Amino acid sequence: MRAAGRFLLAALLLQLIAGLASAQAPIEVDESVLREVFREADRFSPKEGEPPVYRAYREDPESGEAEIIGYLFETPDLPPEEIGYSAPVDVLVGMDLRGKITAIKVLHYTESYKSIRGDFINSEYFPDQFDDKNIVEGFRVGRDIDGISRATITSWAVARGVRNAARRIAQTYLSDSEFVSLTNADAVALQMLGSQSWDDMVANGMVKNWVISQPDLSELHLSLAFMGHDGLGEILVGITDYSRADREASSRVEAGHMLLVGIDGNSTQPFRQERLAVEQGDKIYPVERRRFVYVGSADYGKIANKVRFAGALLLDPEIDLNQPFTVLYNTGGTVGEFGTIARMDYQVPPIPKALALGNPVPADLLPDYDEDLTAYRDEGLYASLIGDAPWLEVGAMLLLFVLVMTAFLRKSAALRWVTLACTLVYLGWIDGGFVSVSHITNGIKLGPTMFRSDLPQLLIVLFTVLTTLFWGRVFCSSLCPFGALQDFISRFTPRHFQRELPQAIHDKAIYIKYGILVFLIVMALTYSELSLFQYFEPFGTVFYISQSLLLWGILAAFLLASVFISRFYCRYACPLGAALGITALLSPWRINRVTQCDVCKVCEQACPTGAIRGPEIDFKECVRCDVCEIKLIDKAGVCKHSVEDVASRHKTWQPITVS
Repeated sequence: MRAAGRFLLAALLLQLIAGLASAQAPIEVDESVLREVFREADRFSPKEGEPPVYRAYREDPESGEAEIIGYLFETPDLPPEEIGYSAPVDVLVGMDLRGKITAIKVLHYTESYKSIRGDFINSEYFPDQFDDKNIVEGFRVGRDIDGISRATITSWAVARGVRNAARRIAQTYLSDSEFVSLTNADAVALQMLGSQSWDDMVANGMVKNWVISQPDLSELHLSLAFMGHDGLGEILVGITDYSRADREASSRVEAGHMLLVGIDGNSTQPFRQERLAVEQGDKIYPVERRRFVYVGSADYGKIANKVRFAGALLLDPEIDLNQPFTVLYNTGGTVGEFGTIARMDYQVPPIPKALALGNPVPADLLPDYDEDLTAYRDEGLYASLIGDAPWLEVGAMLLLFVLVMTAFLRKSAALRWVTLACTLVYLGWIDGGFVSVSHITNGIKLGPTMFRSDLPQLLIVLFTVLTTLFWGRVFCSSLCPFGALQDFISRFTPRHFQRELPQAIHDKAIYIKYGILVFLIVMALTYSELSLFQYFEPFGTVFYISQSLLLWGILAAFLLASVFISRFYCRYACPLGAALGITALLSPWRINRVTQCDVCKVCEQACPTGAIRGPEIDFKECVRCDVCEIKLIDKAGVCKHSVEDVASRHKTWQPITVS
């Protein structure tokens, strides 16, 4: 054991040296870096001002005079910074006088898996998406910006950090420009509309209620509202439903503003989109199927609970929004023909029209406001947690939780193997959202704000903590992709390959992972720029496809060891398992044992982590794999015999009560 201890100490020192060697200093901002971010500039000023900026100049070839064409700034100079997965992401940003981003350059960031994936922010297409982006946009990951696969928190931090810093620079240096005036007016207009109720919108004409009498005297109730702008759509139907409808509309047609159609009433004839048309002047525009999209069940936004469901028709680009138009609905006869029709005149209100066309909102329609960007910045700490949530991923995560708990509570071995396969494929290679010990260290440093924009990650962390507190290491059993990989290795490895460490060595070796946990926490809090997790958590290597031969060597050693000793990594090296093991000691609901366990070895021999010794279970080492509980249910060991029968065979046995 002393030799093993010396080997572990040497390994830790080597990994510390490797971490120190891989820690990169921030990129120094010089003229070549400035030119990368603002290519049209001929020269740059030193960083100066409050907030500090580099001024970009272009020289007039005729007069030789230089004019300012934009500003460059570093996000650390504009606190508070957005926090990435491990720390703030420092970015150099260029912005022209129109408020458009010219380019960005990531100067420095600290990520646990940076050495696994390489410089994954700068080396992928991610930074190029910011070129020519107007700061009036939302910079929402998944909609305005495509995120980096398996780095949602980092993507969000870069996008929002660039946007918020740029808006503060615009507030200071572009205060007299038409852009800032328009931005502020738009913000105030949306803020004003957002403060109105649905009934207020009906009263002021933004929403038109339309009662259509059917031939059988039943009534179809439609509500019409123009939502040809992101902000309008999110106010009227909520960000989730609007985003889905907007994506669907974009995939069907190239152009056309959306007109919300709320649907209600007691009509015996179902609403048919083909019966709609729009008339302007002497021309009728039938609403083709591709020009009508489903919006939702009216559960969100101002329309919530006002109608049964909602759709949106995409107005033909030929329709002039400055002029009134008429919406038609065919109440009888052949679908597509407009003989017996109901009519509703509609005029796009001035504020929605200005927002949709990109025109200045008329000042006389707005309340007094201070010319700043508070309306954009004050979104609330967790606004994007729900607003920007990837609901498909959330649904997949919740389905996986259901599988895990169903298999666990039903004690179904078959369902658990299905769950392990889903965990391995989805959480491992597709989503990459598994829990790591870095969640612990970063949670200590950053608090809960590190999860404020990543709902799937927050859900899996909460699920892991709650299940561990109630039942023990359920996460390790079925929701850890590296644990699943080891279980599949053990299942398909011939039984005669399986070995166990001598008991004395095993009893001491299980504490190595607790030492690793303490070491990582101390190093993370003391040397925040060091990235060491990848050397102790090999699942990042296999699921993120590392570029490091050293990390692949560490992974190969653990996988080879798992061929001979089931869940070798979980038993002796997993720092996250150590943290969950300590937490599991608080669990009230543990594994039942019976009197016969005192003389039985069946569960002890089958335990994948060596946590069982006769009637005793070392609960911090138990991964709640259900193997022993299923054997108890199936009476696969001595428990198939009565206590009296066992006592008669073991004359010296004194039965004891176990729980």
